[in-house]
Amino acid sequence: QFQFITPDRDAGPEDVVPLGDHQLASRLSYLLWSTTPDAELSGLADQGALRDPKVLDAQVRRLIADPRSRALFDGCGAQWLGLDKLAGKAFDAARFPQMTPALRTSMVDDARLFFESILRENRSLATFIEGDYAFVNETLAPIYGLEGVKGPEMRRVSLTDAQRGGVLSMPGILAATSFPTRTSPVNRGVWVLEQILGEHVPPPPANVPTLEDQDRKKIEGLTLRQRTELHRTNPTCASCHTVLDPIGCGRENFDASGRWRDRDESGGAIDASGELPGNVRFGSPKELKRIVAGRRDDVARNLTSRLLAYALG
Repeated sequence: QFQFITPDRDAGPEDVVPLGDHQLASRLSYLLWSTTPDAELSGLADQGALRDPKVLDAQVRRLIADPRSRALFDGCGAQWLGLDKLAGKAFDAARFPQMTPALRTSMVDDARLFFESILRENRSLATFIEGDYAFVNETLAPIYGLEGVKGPEMRRVSLTDAQRGGVLSMPGILAATSFPTRTSPVNRGVWVLEQILGEHVPPPPANVPTLEDQDRKKIEGLTLRQRTELHRTNPTCASCHTVLDPIGCGRENFDASGRWRDRDESGGAIDASGELPGNVRFGSPKELKRIVAGRRDDVARNLTSRLLAYALG
């Protein structure tokens, strides 16, 4: 692919070189279709017409409307959302028998169709956080708590539950950031900070025990949140977990498959409240979502940076 979209080979690594019409056509086609330009795009490049902003805008819209633009999600969107590895992710079959290949495919299709709807309808990037609709079929609808959906065909539905909507409560993403046997507040917190807000989360210090290594007598009867808070008493862990854990715990009402629940694996009631730096408090997933949506500039900057990196190969 790169030989088709790189500038003039005679240019130095720091030279600023304007793209020719055919190079522009190739970059556009590989960005949106992951393949070479079609006859129409090539013809316009032959004519030198792609430099006209109106022509270029019309071609962008044409390529996006074409089914081949699915390549943008498959190559960029799925990786950004962390869904590219969901199909091969292990889940405890006894605890989550619903995590079948058919359900995983539906989860990814939900995210893909949501991604494409924002692109093709030219919606605000804020829709990724605040969207009030999803794409479901008979397999996926129960995860969303929806009834009356029949058949394998994916269809768009409005979400009336304010706890749902957008990528923060999307089942496929919740599943992708869970462990085989349980949810992971840490993974879910890291995902929001890095994938949505564009922040860098440092790796955990060496030789820090995991939750699974905690003393069984100390954690008996504790909820996952309480076990996470116990883990945070280690000063080495506290600095990062102070930010990570509240975000992850704010999504604990969703189990490892993305279903809503009021109690976790221990049987204890879920506390989805939390406090972020700056005395920013929330008490539920919908309130956390509102806080994240309030950082629109960070969301836009992060998504733009990721798309630009993908566009440049």
